[in-house]
Amino acid sequence: MGFLDEHCLFHELTDEKISASKPFYCGNNDLDDFFHEDVTKFSYNLMGKSYCFVLEDDPSIIVCAFTVSNDSIRVYDLPRGRRDYMKHMTHKHMRRYPGVLVGRLAVNQDYSHKGIGSEALLFIKQWFLSPDNKTGCRFVVVDAVNDPDVLEFYQKNGFVFLFTSEEQEFIYTGGKKGERVELDTRLMYFDLMDLSTSDANNNR
Repeated sequence: MGFLDEHCLFHELTDEKISASKPFYCGNNDLDDFFHEDVTKFSYNLMGKSYCFVLEDDPSIIVCAFTVSNDSIRVYDLPRGRRDYMKHMTHKHMRRYPGVLVGRLAVNQDYSHKGIGSEALLFIKQWFLSPDNKTGCRFVVVDAVNDPDVLEFYQKNGFVFLFTSEEQEFIYTGGKKGERVELDTRLMYFDLMDLSTSDANNNR
């Protein structure tokens, strides 16, 4: 059990919920701007859905918030080695492998350094493994900010890079050899089968 399980309630992040809540700040200007100004437009335009955990003792406090949307790993956008690895992992050759994109994940700055971000990721992983999920979902995908602390956070939560190097990702996402490699984000993924297998082994 973690802080979210023991002390929080789960809600869709709607206009009504935002109006009833205290201002949410995570300390990152881009994320703060999104959750203050754009989050409900994002849902209204069917670009994804946004959710939050609020404090059970004071539901006006948003402890963390995140967005999810449909995504996939496009096989023919990958180098051959990664393409072959995906085929080996899934035992199926497809043009796209289904996934869910965690577009934004933010933790209230008053609740930082408590492992809440990791708890939220685990919740999302388990959520999309649930029998209630109406479509298949093999991967959780993030376009992580290319910052050592952020990348380490996702790696500690089981995510791996979709491309083996920044140079490789730069070229396969539209860059040209010889140009300066400048990536604001890195594509990473988590294979939900890893969690499913682990849960199955723990229940034996």
